[in-house]
Amino acid sequence: MRKRFYLSTQIDRYGEASPLLEALKTEGWEQTFDWAGRGASSESEYADLAVAEITGIRDADVVIVILPGGRGTHAELGAALAMGKPGILHAPSRKTLEIPYRCAFHYHPTVKCFRQLDLAPFDRLIWSHHPAG
Repeated sequence: MRKRFYLSTQIDRYGEASPLLEALKTEGWEQTFDWAGRGASSESEYADLAVAEITGIRDADVVIVILPGGRGTHAELGAALAMGKPGILHAPSRKTLEIPYRCAFHYHPTVKCFRQLDLAPFDRLIWSHHPAG
């Protein structure tokens, strides 16, 4: 079974995720949709981007959220939870989870929070929610 992920974060923090993205790909993970660099300027382009992002979330085994996020980050996490996808949340500190406000979705039972961007817990989390077979 192929391991697939969707990355959600603020556009200007995407570069911070590069080491994680490369490590995941080296370990055989596939990114379902790479939204970085796909600008939109018209309503139809934003609509197309929204559809592509939701499709990327649907096709993923897990959604990885790197906080602090942007406007779409919590929408993407909510979409993932609505689809029954587990979430991996990177929050460098507890303060990141609480400011400017607490988000109930950060504490959802299928969301696991980590302070380090570490691959070790990913397989265990994914396959505990999606058994092979």
